[in-house]
Amino acid sequence: MNAIVAALDLKHHASDRFDVPAGWSPVALASRVGLLRGTERQTLDETIALLAEAKETIAELHERIAYLESLTMTDELTGLLNRRGFYSHFRRELASARRNGSAGGLLVMIDLDGFKAINDTHGHVAGDAYLRQVARMIVGNVRQEDVVARLGGDEFAVLLTNTDTASGLARARQLAAIADATHVEWGGQSLPVRFSVGTQPYGADDSEDEVMRRADAMMYGAKGARRRDAKRKVKRAA
Repeated sequence: MNAIVAALDLKHHASDRFDVPAGWSPVALASRVGLLRGTERQTLDETIALLAEAKETIAELHERIAYLESLTMTDELTGLLNRRGFYSHFRRELASARRNGSAGGLLVMIDLDGFKAINDTHGHVAGDAYLRQVARMIVGNVRQEDVVARLGGDEFAVLLTNTDTASGLARARQLAAIADATHVEWGGQSLPVRFSVGTQPYGADDSEDEVMRRADAMMYGAKGARRRDAKRKVKRAA
């Protein structure tokens, strides 16, 4: 009934603006109006469906972009963060320390001793297996909130986050001791894991480049000391 009334009103008051065919009854006109309204509903439903599909597509694209970004920050061999990923995490860690006034932590730089000899003697496949085992050893002996990366070659880095210097240094020494007791089995041989360590505390007022530079210098100093110590032992044995 309401549709018929609307049709009559449309016919009587809008005939100057709409070309209503002669002989159309109010019922026919009401049916036409209902059809238009049905078309509008269909269009609305189709629009909603398209929006839902677009939303799903955008979500998939975001996931894809996040995946591709993770690839640019991940070391393919070990699955750890690479240098770029490590710097990104380190910058966020320092920003968080500045924002929240947190204690900061300790950066541990690690350089493997004797890795070149393993590659030269046993081949690069053995070297890759050695690096993967070292990566697993490091990850298995730090906390979940700590950050571990392979910076390249035989160099690794660990951020011991949210810890004071004394506790961080104790954990770094413990990690080095665990490494000294670790061996990688390859081709019937037991390859020892040895590495030199450099440490540097960091806090809200530090920059990642300066902290890395200091830890790196300490690590290479420790590496030189180990080499000199090894040479002295060889001389004494001779």
